[in-house]
Amino acid sequence: MAGASEPLAGYARAIMGGAGAERIVGREDRQDSWREADCEVTLRERVYRFDNGVAIRRSIEVDDYPSELACAESWITYEVLELGSSPGIEPMSKSFDNGCREAFWLRYHSDAAI
Repeated sequence: MAGASEPLAGYARAIMGGAGAERIVGREDRQDSWREADCEVTLRERVYRFDNGVAIRRSIEVDDYPSELACAESWITYEVLELGSSPGIEPMSKSFDNGCREAFWLRYHSDAAI
């Protein structure tokens, strides 16, 4: 399977603390906040560096708007910044509009790998 791309979900699993062949060797954090309409918005970004040279940014944007929803709206994005020695990663970015959708995606791809 030389030249085949790797799934972004494998890296996301490692980021979320799950098992995976990829090993995180560094993290860089950035956080920003601002007011928008009637709420405070916070953006947290963390760039994860893996032992194969891959760098992936996971961003989470949340607001403090009151919500009764179990899966309150938030914006979560994974972006491949550097490929390192990876043959390619698919997709190069993935976004979710809440943590439940992200969790479902991770579970789906975990089960598919078994």
